[in-house]
Amino acid sequence: MNEDIFEWFESLEFFGVKLGLRQTQAYFDALGNPEKRLSFLHIAGSNGKGSTAAFLESALRHAGFKTGLYTSPHLAKVNERFIIDGRPVDDDTLAEAFRKAKRAADTLRDEKGMLVTYFETATVTAALLFAEAKVDFVVWETGVGGRLDSTNIISSPLACVITTISLEHQKYLGDTLPKIAFEKAGIIKENSPVFLGNTIPPEAKEVILARAKELHAPSYVLENVPEKTGTIFHKGIPCQVLSTSTTVSLAGRHQRSNSALALMVLEELHKKVSFDMEKAKEGFAETVWPARFQYFPEEALLLDGAHNPECAQTLATALKESFPGEKFDFLYGNFADKNAKEMLKALVPLAATFTFLSFGTYRKSATAEELTSLVRSLGFQGECSSSTLEEVVKERKKKKDELKKGRKTVLCGSLHLCGDFLLLRGEDPFRGNYS
Repeated sequence: MNEDIFEWFESLEFFGVKLGLRQTQAYFDALGNPEKRLSFLHIAGSNGKGSTAAFLESALRHAGFKTGLYTSPHLAKVNERFIIDGRPVDDDTLAEAFRKAKRAADTLRDEKGMLVTYFETATVTAALLFAEAKVDFVVWETGVGGRLDSTNIISSPLACVITTISLEHQKYLGDTLPKIAFEKAGIIKENSPVFLGNTIPPEAKEVILARAKELHAPSYVLENVPEKTGTIFHKGIPCQVLSTSTTVSLAGRHQRSNSALALMVLEELHKKVSFDMEKAKEGFAETVWPARFQYFPEEALLLDGAHNPECAQTLATALKESFPGEKFDFLYGNFADKNAKEMLKALVPLAATFTFLSFGTYRKSATAEELTSLVRSLGFQGECSSSTLEEVVKERKKKKDELKKGRKTVLCGSLHLCGDFLLLRGEDPFRGNYS
């Protein structure tokens, strides 16, 4: 029975965010420092860090290495945070790792009065799982920030990667780009190379490069992003063909940047570790990053967790690039505190129909009436309806054979919405990794 230990882990959310590494260090020490048996690629950034991590993991796996991937948040099940060789760990393996973490957490509570957090426990559990699996490389994504993030417990990463810098989590990271850059630059370690994305603003880049110089860390800045030269369908998935002859499974210009950054890391790593670079590059065509322009060809369904105006515009651009001239049936829902009008403004020109979804959560979702009123105010004259995720899943199961013959359906507006959808279907979000 694993339910009790999973309930214990979920209960830790109560203790919230606790920035700083003193408690994390004590936690890792209590478990025998599993991180010291691992080789890390540490990734931070305001956006793009998850996709860049997914590209790196897939490339290294296709080059023949055993890989661990630690990311957050999860979509449907907590297991998705802990990926070994492209697969989420199973319940029994994860439960056993949680039990070890709990024993250490109980000791810290009883002997030092420390109450461990959800994220600290997830992080130490990831290290335990990857050390026990004897993975060759761990791709290790930060949570909030970098400097005081639990993932920053590692001392000598093979590479540090900073994808983008923008205003985010200002309560914890600061209210200016240089302040946030300082926090992200906290992952840089003495003599460990650092790789920077091409869109980092100059005032933030200056802070990061200065920190790298202080620590004698070689720095590499992505300058040129390859152009898209065409689209091919690989296993039914629309893939970008780039001017570098690389094929990338994730859509949009931002993914060209993320894949180019990942490739730059691999090229430097290749100078120290022997592997077949061509096989590694094949991994870019096989990269799966759930609910980020994730396409299911057998039912003409696309999932994208676009949850703010910038993401919605990126989604719209990617849809136009991948499926030029097409209109789409949108399944859409968002939290009530989001800027729905600006999000929908990007989608309305591509819509044939809208079905607005309410979804159950601790946060209120926007109502179908509110969303219908918004798209009408934006000039949309097509069909609008309302439904629930449960109804949508049930209906799509009934019509599965007919789905790929009609218009493509796009489910978007919230990562939480996409996660609930996958959970209701009993879907493994990473299934494309090993299909």
